[in-house]
Amino acid sequence: MTVQESRISSVKRAAWIIASAAFIAVCLRVAFWATPKIVTDLSNVVALSLAFAGLVLLTHYLGLLSLGQGAFVGVGAYAALHAVNDFGAPVLWMPLAGLVAGTLVGAVVAIPSLRLPKAYLALLTLSLGVAYPIILRQIDGNLPVTLDGEFVAPSWTGIAENDEHIWEFFIVAAYAAVTLFLVQGLLRGPIGRAFIASRDQPEAARAFGIPVYRLRLYGVALSGGMAGLAGGLLMIPTNFNDYTHFPEELSIKMFALAMAFGGSRLISAVPGAIVLIFLPVWLIDRNWVVEYGWVGLVKSEGFIYAALLLATAYLTKGKGFMHLFERRQPKSEVQPEPEVQPSNRQVTSVVRGLVDLDEQLVHLEGLVGDRPDIRSRQETKD
Repeated sequence: MTVQESRISSVKRAAWIIASAAFIAVCLRVAFWATPKIVTDLSNVVALSLAFAGLVLLTHYLGLLSLGQGAFVGVGAYAALHAVNDFGAPVLWMPLAGLVAGTLVGAVVAIPSLRLPKAYLALLTLSLGVAYPIILRQIDGNLPVTLDGEFVAPSWTGIAENDEHIWEFFIVAAYAAVTLFLVQGLLRGPIGRAFIASRDQPEAARAFGIPVYRLRLYGVALSGGMAGLAGGLLMIPTNFNDYTHFPEELSIKMFALAMAFGGSRLISAVPGAIVLIFLPVWLIDRNWVVEYGWVGLVKSEGFIYAALLLATAYLTKGKGFMHLFERRQPKSEVQPEPEVQPSNRQVTSVVRGLVDLDEQLVHLEGLVGDRPDIRSRQETKD
């Protein structure tokens, strides 16, 4: 690494530290001074960022499509809530039950579908997203299921009992931050490079001994586990579960937002979660949802999603808006690849001689094949 590159890396590191400190300061200010409704919505945004990060893992690193991410979120929410209600698990650890449940369901879905073309994973997850609210309604019934537990802040935090939404926000943020940090570090290493190799050149990856099927299985299971953890975290600020929380259009919206914002880093999942949570609130506050006709169509949530996808296709060529903010190497720094010079002329001459000999042998085989069969002709005359 040159001196200039080390300086650039140190500047970027300092910029990341400053940006992280500013983000933490903003979160603290919002948590302590915003209304409970806004803090609860922010907790949902932070939780769903993990589910969107799982979609980034599938689409960018593995080249796979999942149209049922909302169902994995619902599986995690169901497992977390019943881990507390039925098995007496501590409420602080209940998101881990969602993580385990989402991972298992993701693995079960991936085992048969990954042996077939990639489109089968999208179709199977779409079927799961459509069927999940029906299944949850049959299991839990039509009425919501309330969480049998409370999130009381410790005395050392200084948070009042009536401000439990602040403590819930900190719990969700801590889970999400640790998960994103660990998964992003995992993807920066050899596993992330193996994921990309299995996405771009699966046959070459198999030739080099990379278990492509096993890697894709692990990737889908990890994505499902992150979505399940997001569902478990949603139970912290919500405190109840209902089949109406996970309709079939939830998975379609999540997939559309993941495609619209895109990006190769897991942090690019945050804008999609913000739009998913705050766009309906913004439309309701302006009474746009009650308008009809062409004006109501333009102001509807579905039209906004369609316009966002069209803008993604035209402005970013389908790469996503967050891709525009990622680091790029300037054209002036791009150096042409040097021509590979032979290190040993004797070896090169031997190789060329072998190639010429192989060509001559092929030519002789052709001549032998075209030679008329004189013996057969003599036997015919006799």
